[in-house]
Amino acid sequence: MPRKQDSTPRPYVRTFWRTAIRGRCPSCGKTSMFDGMISIHERCANCDLRYQTGPGEWIGTLALGYTIGAVVAIALAIVELYLSPIRDAGLHPVWTIVIASLLATLIGYRWAKSSWFALLYLYDFMAFGDAPPGPGSASAPPRGTGSR
Repeated sequence: MPRKQDSTPRPYVRTFWRTAIRGRCPSCGKTSMFDGMISIHERCANCDLRYQTGPGEWIGTLALGYTIGAVVAIALAIVELYLSPIRDAGLHPVWTIVIASLLATLIGYRWAKSSWFALLYLYDFMAFGDAPPGPGSASAPPRGTGSR
């Protein structure tokens, strides 16, 4: 028997803000997703949402993180081509741009990780408890609110 999907719309902007910007659980928003600077908990302590449900879900995080570094590198290269502020400061432009883009990637990695998991949640690639991920599984009620 196919799963019945929840008909209530998800608040995409609020969920993305809460998760991507603040690093909170995409379902309940009450606990932090992060265990350290970049490592995340396996599940939400409040609603039991599993953050990592598959072996390859971190690849999107890497893509977003590298995109941040690439955007910074391209922006600095364009500014350097037209205005030459790096060369005028007496620095080597290539190495300065490489170091700046690597720092931007490292600084933006936590944001990229939480953004990626917000997208996974919003498009039903996360699940509660031991349920398999997919449509309808991320719309289950939080732990302790269901009827017994």
